[in-house]
Amino acid sequence: MAGAGHRVTLVGRAAHVEAIAARGLRVTGIWGDHCFTGMDARSSAEGLSSGDFDVVFITVKSYDTAAALEAAAPVVDENTLVCVYQNGLGNIEQAAARFSWARTVGTRAIYGVRVTEPGAIVVTVIASPTALGAPRPEGPVERVRELAAALDAAGLPTVYSDRVETLLWAKVAYNCALNPLSALLDAPYGALPEIPEARRMMDTVIDELYAVGLARGVLLDPPDADAYRELFYHRLVPPTAAHYASMHEDFTRKRRTEIDALNGAIVRLGAECGVPCPLNAWLTDLVHAREAAMRK
Repeated sequence: MAGAGHRVTLVGRAAHVEAIAARGLRVTGIWGDHCFTGMDARSSAEGLSSGDFDVVFITVKSYDTAAALEAAAPVVDENTLVCVYQNGLGNIEQAAARFSWARTVGTRAIYGVRVTEPGAIVVTVIASPTALGAPRPEGPVERVRELAAALDAAGLPTVYSDRVETLLWAKVAYNCALNPLSALLDAPYGALPEIPEARRMMDTVIDELYAVGLARGVLLDPPDADAYRELFYHRLVPPTAAHYASMHEDFTRKRRTEIDALNGAIVRLGAECGVPCPLNAWLTDLVHAREAAMRK
């Protein structure tokens, strides 16, 4: 966005934003080699004013969503969009509870980025353009269309969608099936379908997720688990076959994972509507056990 002439303020972790302030943000990988400068990079939103921003992007891990929304609150006024630029379930609802559905933008992102050092990132893979949408009818549809067009023009493939919740659930199905197994088995996505035991587990994760989504009245696409598996194995996994889950990197760096916004969220939502999800619960427990072991 900065490279396209937009005024951008970054609020992030000190080491990263200090490097960006000093040398710019180096972006390499599948979208080319760039260095973006001229951004206001800072470690706190303190001192920023309400009304100065058209949109605030929330890009943190799901377990930091509440804190990020609170930190952003002073700069959000009635004309500011809050774009929940995250995957996983429950983040959009938190933003809407804080700022209303009329200002909340939902996102389905399906590209991979790694921070290689402070101030430097590599874009590793993309399976589909990012989709932006207003999750509820009272949402800011025309402004979201403009935002999607601006992101796309800036070089980040982005489209507007009037069914962003449907797309988000499809992405959650992708992540729930792949991420915990990629992390726990130390395997790239493409290897998992070739392991019979892993493939059976992925099949069951998808079955459970679809049972929960349908019970909750979510408009799912494809409409059933069998159709999703056909899409998953033949069209979604192959372009990202060499990719490891971000959860795998969380384990490598001994960081907390987002399992509670993925498989854990399916378990929680299933319990609310009486749909048991034993395999998603088991994978959630395994990931939490690995996290606990890393802290020892």
